[in-house]
Amino acid sequence: MTMQTPPVESAECPAAPAEGPGGGPAGHPAGSRGAGPGEDPHTAAAPRGKGADLALRVALVAVWSSGFVSGKLGLRHAAPYTFAALRFAIAGLVLLAIAGIRRERLPRGRLLLHVAVAGVLVQGVQFSSIYVGMELGVSSGLAALVIALYPLTASLLAVPLLGERVSRGQCLGLVLGLGGVVLAVADRIDLSGSYLLGLGFLLLGLLGISYGTVHQKRHCGRMEPVSGNAVQLLAAAVAVLVPALLVEGWDVRSAATFWPVLLWTALINSIVGVGLLYHLLQRHGTGQVSSLFYLVPMCTAVLAALLLDQPLGALTVGGLVLATAGTFLANRVR
Repeated sequence: MTMQTPPVESAECPAAPAEGPGGGPAGHPAGSRGAGPGEDPHTAAAPRGKGADLALRVALVAVWSSGFVSGKLGLRHAAPYTFAALRFAIAGLVLLAIAGIRRERLPRGRLLLHVAVAGVLVQGVQFSSIYVGMELGVSSGLAALVIALYPLTASLLAVPLLGERVSRGQCLGLVLGLGGVVLAVADRIDLSGSYLLGLGFLLLGLLGISYGTVHQKRHCGRMEPVSGNAVQLLAAAVAVLVPALLVEGWDVRSAATFWPVLLWTALINSIVGVGLLYHLLQRHGTGQVSSLFYLVPMCTAVLAALLLDQPLGALTVGGLVLATAGTFLANRVR
């Protein structure tokens, strides 16, 4: 995984497979032919597969974006930490079963500790903070927009922690991204204490995924994809279980509409999304797949407007475009 690209190792954003010469994943997908002389190994597949590939890309963006909307729907029936604990536990146990079928080894020793820490940060801190922020009144689209800045903030954290350099393009991209967030917030100015606290929780979630990404890169390079993700999710479930029990009192208001939403977040967002991401990474490498995540905030805002009746004003659209351009610039201009 390179720090310049959005996917991170987690049940939402797993890291890329080992890269081969030229920046693409080593080897070819099962059943594909090798590239001929002068041919891009990632485009050597038959043209008839382009339609299916496009469908997979659209599905990935839609699944990723739906996670913010399904989270908002789930909060109608459960408190934030309780909902997060249920989501992590279900997804983690399912992935643990899959890892057993695949006979993947579970992390052990110091690696187990580092994988668990990364899971608590990337999963637990990120999503519980997103859910609390949305519970306090922040829209799904704005939540997606703030979290979409994490490749930039993770790159900044990598300077002191990993000794990496930040380019001028990344600095400019961060400025544009922050400007986009300001525009989106200005579209619905709310100076109430609860709303500002919600924005604070979103920043905490951004910090969690950003530092978790750096910790993942630094300490978890030998992690198996499925068993490692299972451990991360279960570690996150244990971490958020504490406030779910002590602060919220395990607040679940069971309803017929709650369980489908919960299962969607646990199985579709956390597991199917992972499968789509890994499949595309194996075919195209991190660079091409990372660019798809620039579409998530805009897609989330549109879904939230259609399904949650959240307003989509001119300033919000402008902020989404500006932040998307900033993130794209930071990952393309070195």
